[in-house]
Amino acid sequence: MPAPDIRRELAAVIESFGANPLRFFWILHDSENPNLDFRSRNAAWADLKDETWHSLHLRDYQLWAISDNGDLLWWNGEQTVVMRPRDSEFISMAISPVQFMRLLVSGKLRGYFPEGLLASSPKNEA
Repeated sequence: MPAPDIRRELAAVIESFGANPLRFFWILHDSENPNLDFRSRNAAWADLKDETWHSLHLRDYQLWAISDNGDLLWWNGEQTVVMRPRDSEFISMAISPVQFMRLLVSGKLRGYFPEGLLASSPKNEA
């Protein structure tokens, strides 16, 4: 997927939920901060795409967000993959980043992230 397509989606996520949804996720974008910069974070995590602990074909995926716990959120235009590299775990859903955040904020996506995430963070409704 070309970077401009994902950047439009990320602009929609930031518009709907802010750059730091639930005070837990950091949406990547053009930034002078290398920890939040879309290009530098994608370059930094590129080697993970070829690691053998997962069975995913991530060549066409772009990293779009990172959580405070180090979870990595990828998207290829059709599928969102959430990885927890420290535990060698991942989940995959056929939804966009905006849809993912809507499900998370609404409380319909549970079990993968900390239990108190919604209770301790203000809700940003889309």
